[in-house]
Amino acid sequence: MGSQQDSDCLFSFLSAKDRDFLIRGNGDQVKIGTLSGKTLGLYFSASACGPSQRFLPLLLETHQELSSNGGFEVVLISSDEDEEPFNELFSKMPWLAVPFSDLDARASLKELFKVKATPHLVILDTQGNVSCSRGVKIVQKYGAAGYPFTEEKLNLLIEDQENAKKNQTLSSLLVSPTRDYLISNDGTKVWIPVVFLFSGCLLHLFDFVVSR
Repeated sequence: MGSQQDSDCLFSFLSAKDRDFLIRGNGDQVKIGTLSGKTLGLYFSASACGPSQRFLPLLLETHQELSSNGGFEVVLISSDEDEEPFNELFSKMPWLAVPFSDLDARASLKELFKVKATPHLVILDTQGNVSCSRGVKIVQKYGAAGYPFTEEKLNLLIEDQENAKKNQTLSSLLVSPTRDYLISNDGTKVWIPVVFLFSGCLLHLFDFVVSR
């Protein structure tokens, strides 16, 4: 009957015999029950892992874009063997983590979700069920546009891409689901329509010169 109790049951695999909380980078404890009603990303990572280091900025950007609606949370399950690199890695993250000291829980979660390599992002729906085990692929390719990161959403995005290929324009080739701009050589963002306007002027000038 109580939502707190239901949520604790849904995400009980994140807890331990003497622990019913996760932690933040500042040391605050967050009760697992507060995850009720959220889509959860279990992020398996390691500080010395090159692919994890390259993926982290993408996940940070995605998390930031989705943080305003409060419906998505990430939980770090670190593979680090030493606490110092764990603390350094976790300090860059705005989300939650299974405490480093709980080695048994971290190992059990890796086994439960059959994690063979990092980074690995498992998406759980609001009922605590695995909705997608290819979270890394979705975030890499679609960012926040992939939310809620389900297989159904992934298939829909793939279908949209295939339809877009059949009706390709220069604009569709230059943009992505999360970007409608280009970057100039000085790092400035240039809105796509401005590029087309400038390009169109150059084409008219070229036609004029050729015709003379």
